[in-house]
Amino acid sequence: MSMLLVRQAVLADDQGVASLLRDVPINPRKVADLIRQRGVFVLADLTLPLSARPVAAAIVRYDRAAGTAQLVGIGVLASLRRRGLGRRLLAGVLMSLRAEGFERVYACAGSLSAGASLLASAGFADEGNAAQPAGRRRFTLML
Repeated sequence: MSMLLVRQAVLADDQGVASLLRDVPINPRKVADLIRQRGVFVLADLTLPLSARPVAAAIVRYDRAAGTAQLVGIGVLASLRRRGLGRRLLAGVLMSLRAEGFERVYACAGSLSAGASLLASAGFADEGNAAQPAGRRRFTLML
């Protein structure tokens, strides 16, 4: 799978994005609003038709005044997990955030989850459990 593109989601992606992010704590009805706010990124397989659903998605919330962003969650198509697609999507999202002038990115993940491992491998620092629900840890990356 080498013909992949990280791009901003468009409204036509909303159902595919919602299904990819079903484990992310966000109301699926809010996905279209987040797409309009340019807060949803997808990883698209360029070998598939343009109408094909993305293979991975990420949601980001922005605080432009503070120069920070919160990575709300990443989802990868179940049949394609453990192939580095989440890492490719995260790298593209972080590159976009840097280009837009963001200075810091926050994220939360379960202590021993694949998400925590992905964040640590991308350079996020584990801040521990500060003000997070039980079993979740906060991570920070300076861009």
